[in-house]
Amino acid sequence: MSLISSTIKNIVRSRKLNVFLIFFILAFFILILARLSASYTNTVKFKVVLKNIPDEMVVLNDSTNVLNFTMNTDGFEWLKYYFKTPSIDIDFKNEVRKSDSLYVWSLSRGYSGINDQFGKNIEIKTINPDTLLFKVDINAVKKVPVMPNLKINYSPGYNVLNSIVTNPDSVKIIGPKSLISNINNLETNVLKRENVNKPFNARLALKLDSLDSQILVKTKSVSVDILVEKFTEGTLTLPVEIINVPKNVKVNYFPKTVNLSYYTSLENYNKITVDDFDVICDFKEHNNKSTYLTPKLIKSPKTIKTARLHEQKIEYIISE
Repeated sequence: MSLISSTIKNIVRSRKLNVFLIFFILAFFILILARLSASYTNTVKFKVVLKNIPDEMVVLNDSTNVLNFTMNTDGFEWLKYYFKTPSIDIDFKNEVRKSDSLYVWSLSRGYSGINDQFGKNIEIKTINPDTLLFKVDINAVKKVPVMPNLKINYSPGYNVLNSIVTNPDSVKIIGPKSLISNINNLETNVLKRENVNKPFNARLALKLDSLDSQILVKTKSVSVDILVEKFTEGTLTLPVEIINVPKNVKVNYFPKTVNLSYYTSLENYNKITVDDFDVICDFKEHNNKSTYLTPKLIKSPKTIKTARLHEQKIEYIISE
């Protein structure tokens, strides 16, 4: 009987303890909410982040500049400033002016840009200091082409019509003139694909590890579009023209036409005609030791990948 009575008393006590804990936790949260809802005035340090710095400029003391804000707001707003270091943006292009060898930001000039970065429930009382000084060095800027590093094997009968270029096709490099003067291009990382038979695109990082640490390249990667198409071979018979023949000289030559093979996409195959090509022999190249001229293809459409003349010799006879 005493065992049963003891058990009942323990249960009652346990329930009373649970109820007490619940009310204690609720009271604690109510107190916290009341505290956070109240307004407080405090001072917090903001890191200055410069925006819109011209490419050729390097700010030497960028990381040392801070602004101390004395503000009045509720506890909820203050919480976010305790969990991470706050920062404030300053527009270098519009809010900073040059004075002698330094660049100067003043509160009178930049207050509007700063105030726009805060919500309406934050009252800014003071900002210190009211002036920031920036030391700036001038670097050289050079634009260099990007060279895509591609190792692509196409499926039989497939290819790309034009040279593959990146987007953007060139990038700016910034640094001391002595370091960037010998840089003429930047390569991408290698892109490998096998048995490609349809268009695709890829994002390729630039190879920047070998560059001097003083060289800045803001563009870190480029895109490439590989417009793979089905290709076929076509043939045409083209007339041959001999140019630069003196007026008092007549030239008979044979053959008057040559055969040409070309490689193009199926889409462009039916659009290609004889008028898209010109084949000539230059009479200035003749000599007494030879009886033939070499035909040359001097005009061809951009819609073909390759072209090949079957005949390499045009025999001729001079008659005056």
